[in-house]
Amino acid sequence: MNLSVRWRYSLITRVFHSVGSVYRLCNVRFEMLGGIKLKIVAKHNEIDMFAGADALQRYENGRKINSIKADQSAILNLYRFCEHQGIDIISRVALQKPLRIGEIEALSSWCGFKIDGEPVVAKFYLSRMRGAKRFVIYLWSFYQGKKSHTIENLQMGNALLKQMKEGFDLYSKKPFAGERKDAVGLTPNLQRKFFSIINPSEDNSQNPWKTNKIRWRNYILLLLMMASGNRKGEMLLLRLNHLQLTGKRKYYDILKSAEVKDYPRAESPAIKTLGVQVELHDDIAALVEYYVTHVRKEFKGWQKSSFVFVSYRDGLPLSVQTPNAILNELVKKHPAFKGLLSPHRLRNTFHDLLNEALDNKHRHMPALSRALLKAPVQESAGGWASGSIMPARYAKGSIQRNVRELQLLIQGHMTEFCPFTGFG
Repeated sequence: MNLSVRWRYSLITRVFHSVGSVYRLCNVRFEMLGGIKLKIVAKHNEIDMFAGADALQRYENGRKINSIKADQSAILNLYRFCEHQGIDIISRVALQKPLRIGEIEALSSWCGFKIDGEPVVAKFYLSRMRGAKRFVIYLWSFYQGKKSHTIENLQMGNALLKQMKEGFDLYSKKPFAGERKDAVGLTPNLQRKFFSIINPSEDNSQNPWKTNKIRWRNYILLLLMMASGNRKGEMLLLRLNHLQLTGKRKYYDILKSAEVKDYPRAESPAIKTLGVQVELHDDIAALVEYYVTHVRKEFKGWQKSSFVFVSYRDGLPLSVQTPNAILNELVKKHPAFKGLLSPHRLRNTFHDLLNEALDNKHRHMPALSRALLKAPVQESAGGWASGSIMPARYAKGSIQRNVRELQLLIQGHMTEFCPFTGFG
């Protein structure tokens, strides 16, 4: 796909948008098209082969120059997101490995902000997301058409593409309301440091919270968020009768409800995902049981509600902003976490760990087969809607067993560097 052979062109000017990125929008004159000028994405000041081919194809199909500029702006934004996240989008698509739902969610959050951190208007957001979806499908079709596939691989590739499209459709309606556009999981070193800090032991001088009951409440809240991948709203709505902390199998339920009518705060949390059941490792279940049985009763007015996490002021459930405020206190005392810690970071950390565990479990399988096996487990663990490709191949019970197994595996690894002391 040599653009200089197909259409003789010349680079006119470079338009810089972001310091530090290798991607730019460049003005390009195509002499064999009557000297028309198009803005096209360039990498290291060389026209990107795929962005350029896409622009020319769109022009030949009658698309207006200003519309092509909008297309290229969306491609530029996608490339910069992938650059920031360390995603080689071309290699991924060439291997027929789709963007995961968590990556699309992060892209959604990225598309919702300008470079200076200000939110974009809805129309601009939709243009970015739709443009990214269209270009990724364009790349997918190009590589799928170039390769020789068996019928089975073609079916698998089409199924994975369909699933990715549905992920884009899910987040194309409005920006994901993450705290930062670049939310990603904590690194292993930061995970260890995080657990060391939130350890509720009285002699832990790193812990930013003063009283024993606040330390324990925050510890259990943050521990469950990272151990389960649940959103903060789902944790705030957790009730005592959702917990099963004794017996052979220990877990809690996140119930999907259309409306929260009895939340006694100005703003009610929302459960954005489908209902999900979260398995608990024995050690973590014991910690939650200790908090519920002993510590929660130390809060003034604790009998007023059945919510697991209550305020020290009145015993009522926490406000929607409390999890953010809790983490902000931690960051204030430990500046190394500045810009790296939020409720969504904890959620992404879980899904990073889940993805690694799945890759390891299926490491001997071909890439497409591995991706097909991973998808339903990731969807079920995240409470996302099914991409509809799995029911014909796998029973729902089998998927849920895989989720439970991996939840326990991840939590078991956490116990290795998470200090479970100072209670009982």
